[in-house]
Amino acid sequence: MKRLHSGIPALAILLWSIGTANIQPASAQPGDPLIPAYLDALPPALELKEDGPQHYSMTSVYYNKGLLGGFISKMKVSGEYTRGLGSGYVQWNKVEIAETYQQEGDFPAGKTQDYMEDFRYIPSGNMIQASAFENFPPNSIFAKNLVWDALAFEAFAWEFLDKLQLNVPYRAEEVEGELSLAGQGTFENKEAHVTWTGLSRMNGELCALIQFRVMDNPLEMDNPQMSLRGRSHYWGNIWVSLEDKQIEHATLSEDVVMEIKLAGQSNSQYINTTREIVFRKLSGLKTEQER
Repeated sequence: MKRLHSGIPALAILLWSIGTANIQPASAQPGDPLIPAYLDALPPALELKEDGPQHYSMTSVYYNKGLLGGFISKMKVSGEYTRGLGSGYVQWNKVEIAETYQQEGDFPAGKTQDYMEDFRYIPSGNMIQASAFENFPPNSIFAKNLVWDALAFEAFAWEFLDKLQLNVPYRAEEVEGELSLAGQGTFENKEAHVTWTGLSRMNGELCALIQFRVMDNPLEMDNPQMSLRGRSHYWGNIWVSLEDKQIEHATLSEDVVMEIKLAGQSNSQYINTTREIVFRKLSGLKTEQER
């Protein structure tokens, strides 16, 4: 994080400020009040600009362990996400799931999730309903998580920009509350905070660095195979372009502690699952000359 912050060219910040404030370059020098003044607020009325489709990859790696850290298994869920398809539609392709019971080494080849190929929808609150996933098999919670994680990144990136002040956590009550997991259980967002922590550079773009943090979230799932009770903490960072409001990059970390009781078993199992997500932009990147 420090490297990203310290790597921001002062000239890039200065030029952006000059362009928006119509100030001549000669009037601004390092240490001038111009740059601190710019950091007082994000650009007003920043609009999302989509000149054609925007392509991303998402990779989510799950590590399953006992409460004392003993390794059980790990899983990688990956896919390609495209937004800006017109009429508000987005689409998933090349979704794969790979699992291994070996702690060290790479994942084996993933299994393609054919039901996710060309899966298209308009992002909205309706995507937590079971009807949104009619063609998905019963045990597809990990693929559905890709959809919900993309929704979360976009909500934290765009919904609160006009309310954020530098280094002042904003209580995002708008995203708090209990959510249905498409008929497979419930998840409750509690204590959601979003913070604009500064400026950074990603993919050749000057970006606002947005941090989110949502803690102590209850999780429940019930089906004929098992019952699950747990809690989740999750947090992360999003790089939002100050030129076109596009997400240039995002990361999420999650820690989940669960009590699981399988059908036909009298004793519960206790599992700690940690998750690391990387949401990486694949298209629309600036060339060295454009930077």
